[in-house]
Amino acid sequence: MLAAALWVAACQAASSAPRGSAVRVQQLEVHAEPGLQFRVKGQSPGPLRVAAGREVRWVVVNRDTVQHDLWVVGASDRSPYLSPAFPQARTPLLDPGARYELRFVPTSPGRYRYVCTVPGHDASMHGELVVEAAR
Repeated sequence: MLAAALWVAACQAASSAPRGSAVRVQQLEVHAEPGLQFRVKGQSPGPLRVAAGREVRWVVVNRDTVQHDLWVVGASDRSPYLSPAFPQARTPLLDPGARYELRFVPTSPGRYRYVCTVPGHDASMHGELVVEAAR
Protein backbone atom coordinates (compact mmCIF):
# COMPACT_ATOMS: atom_id res chain seq x y z
CA MET A 1 0.00 0.00 0.00
CA LEU A 2 2.79 2.44 0.94
CA ALA A 3 4.73 1.53 -2.21
CA ALA A 4 1.66 2.24 -4.34
CA ALA A 5 1.15 5.64 -2.68
CA LEU A 6 4.80 6.55 -3.28
CA TRP A 7 4.55 5.46 -6.91
CA VAL A 8 1.44 7.61 -7.46
CA ALA A 9 3.13 10.62 -5.80
CA ALA A 10 6.21 10.17 -8.00
CA CYS A 11 4.07 9.97 -11.15
CA GLN A 12 2.15 13.11 -10.19
CA ALA A 13 5.40 15.02 -9.55
CA ALA A 14 6.83 13.88 -12.89
CA SER A 15 3.67 14.80 -14.78
CA SER A 16 3.64 18.31 -13.27
CA ALA A 17 6.92 19.20 -15.03
CA PRO A 18 6.34 21.23 -18.21
CA ARG A 19 6.57 19.15 -21.35
CA GLY A 20 9.83 19.68 -23.21
CA SER A 21 11.59 21.20 -20.19
CA ALA A 22 15.25 20.21 -20.04
CA VAL A 23 16.82 18.86 -16.90
CA ARG A 24 20.31 20.29 -16.59
CA VAL A 25 23.25 18.04 -15.77
CA GLN A 26 23.94 18.09 -12.05
CA GLN A 27 26.17 15.00 -12.06
CA LEU A 28 29.16 14.48 -14.33
CA GLU A 29 32.75 13.29 -14.55
CA VAL A 30 35.64 15.72 -15.04
CA HIS A 31 39.09 14.43 -16.09
CA ALA A 32 42.37 16.23 -15.47
CA GLU A 33 44.23 15.20 -18.61
CA PRO A 34 47.89 15.27 -19.66
CA GLY A 35 48.77 18.59 -21.27
CA LEU A 36 47.14 20.59 -18.45
CA GLN A 37 43.55 20.27 -19.63
CA PHE A 38 40.17 19.46 -18.14
CA ARG A 39 37.86 17.25 -20.19
CA VAL A 40 34.24 16.70 -19.20
CA LYS A 41 33.18 13.16 -20.05
CA GLY A 42 30.29 13.06 -22.50
CA GLN A 43 30.00 16.85 -22.84
CA SER A 44 30.71 19.13 -25.78
CA PRO A 45 33.03 22.08 -25.21
CA GLY A 46 31.25 25.06 -23.73
CA PRO A 47 29.83 26.14 -20.40
CA LEU A 48 28.45 23.60 -17.97
CA ARG A 49 24.97 24.52 -16.73
CA VAL A 50 23.47 23.65 -13.35
CA ALA A 51 20.49 24.85 -11.33
CA ALA A 52 20.90 27.02 -8.25
CA GLY A 53 19.89 25.34 -5.01
CA ARG A 54 20.35 21.77 -6.30
CA GLU A 55 23.26 19.59 -5.27
CA VAL A 56 25.99 19.19 -7.87
CA ARG A 57 28.00 15.95 -7.90
CA TRP A 58 31.16 15.83 -9.97
CA VAL A 59 33.54 12.89 -10.02
CA VAL A 60 36.99 14.38 -10.62
CA VAL A 61 39.59 11.94 -12.01
CA ASN A 62 43.28 12.82 -12.31
CA ARG A 63 44.48 11.05 -15.47
CA ASP A 64 47.72 13.03 -15.60
CA THR A 65 51.18 12.24 -14.14
CA VAL A 66 51.22 15.31 -11.85
CA GLN A 67 48.93 16.53 -9.05
CA HIS A 68 45.80 18.56 -9.85
CA ASP A 69 42.77 19.92 -8.04
CA LEU A 70 39.51 21.56 -9.07
CA TRP A 71 37.91 24.62 -7.49
CA VAL A 72 34.79 26.55 -8.50
CA VAL A 73 35.61 30.26 -8.23
CA GLY A 74 34.08 33.58 -9.24
CA ALA A 75 34.21 34.43 -12.95
CA SER A 76 36.73 37.22 -12.39
CA ASP A 77 38.79 35.51 -9.64
CA ARG A 78 42.43 34.93 -10.51
CA SER A 79 45.35 33.23 -8.79
CA PRO A 80 46.11 33.09 -5.92
CA TYR A 81 42.69 31.65 -5.10
CA LEU A 82 41.68 32.19 -1.50
CA SER A 83 38.32 30.43 -1.30
CA PRO A 84 35.83 28.65 -3.53
CA ALA A 85 32.65 30.38 -4.72
CA PHE A 86 30.47 27.94 -2.74
CA PRO A 87 31.20 25.90 0.41
CA GLN A 88 32.78 22.54 -0.44
CA ALA A 89 33.26 23.54 -4.11
CA ARG A 90 36.85 22.35 -4.21
CA THR A 91 38.81 19.12 -4.21
CA PRO A 92 42.00 18.41 -2.31
CA LEU A 93 45.17 17.96 -4.36
CA LEU A 94 44.72 14.72 -6.28
CA ASP A 95 47.65 12.44 -6.96
CA PRO A 96 47.95 10.83 -10.41
CA GLY A 97 45.22 8.22 -10.83
CA ALA A 98 43.13 9.50 -7.90
CA ARG A 99 39.34 10.03 -7.98
CA TYR A 100 37.33 12.37 -5.79
CA GLU A 101 33.58 12.98 -5.60
CA LEU A 102 32.97 16.70 -5.28
CA ARG A 103 29.55 17.69 -3.88
CA PHE A 104 28.35 21.24 -3.45
CA VAL A 105 25.22 23.36 -3.75
CA PRO A 106 25.52 26.48 -5.91
CA THR A 107 23.38 29.08 -4.16
CA SER A 108 23.69 32.16 -6.39
CA PRO A 109 22.86 32.26 -10.11
CA GLY A 110 25.62 33.64 -12.32
CA ARG A 111 28.79 32.78 -14.20
CA TYR A 112 31.68 31.02 -12.49
CA ARG A 113 34.89 29.27 -13.49
CA TYR A 114 36.22 25.86 -12.51
CA VAL A 115 40.01 25.83 -12.33
CA CYS A 116 43.05 23.87 -11.23
CA THR A 117 44.71 25.98 -8.52
CA VAL A 118 48.16 24.38 -8.80
CA PRO A 119 50.44 27.34 -9.66
CA GLY A 120 50.56 27.86 -13.43
CA HIS A 121 47.89 25.27 -14.26
CA ASP A 122 44.90 27.62 -14.40
CA ALA A 123 46.19 29.22 -17.62
CA SER A 124 44.84 26.20 -19.53
CA MET A 125 42.96 24.15 -16.90
CA HIS A 126 39.71 26.04 -16.60
CA GLY A 127 36.14 26.06 -17.83
CA GLU A 128 32.92 27.98 -17.37
CA LEU A 129 30.08 27.04 -15.03
CA VAL A 130 26.72 28.78 -15.43
CA VAL A 131 24.42 28.57 -12.42
CA GLU A 132 20.86 29.22 -13.54
CA ALA A 133 18.02 30.43 -11.33
CA ALA A 134 15.81 27.63 -10.08
CA ARG A 135 12.51 27.33 -11.94
